[in-house]
Amino acid sequence: MIGFTRYCLTDNVRRVVEGDNLVFSGYTSSDRQFIITVKLSDANEWLNGGLIQSCFPYLDSEQREILMTGNDNEAWASMFGEGE
Repeated sequence: MIGFTRYCLTDNVRRVVEGDNLVFSGYTSSDRQFIITVKLSDANEWLNGGLIQSCFPYLDSEQREILMTGNDNEAWASMFGEGE
């Protein structure tokens, strides 16, 4: 299996623990600022192999994509065009 580094774990993203939460902040590949807060226990589950949609059901698909790849909806539209 080919490994890939989750964007939220790169040097491009700031990670801060605030109580029971983990706050990710930085800029997407479209240069949009983001701040995404998740439960620390959910982040631990995801980083240990859980499916992102199961670990963070309270995040929308764009927020989950930012954590994984750094791409937001604008980046996807730029790369692949608008949906039909």
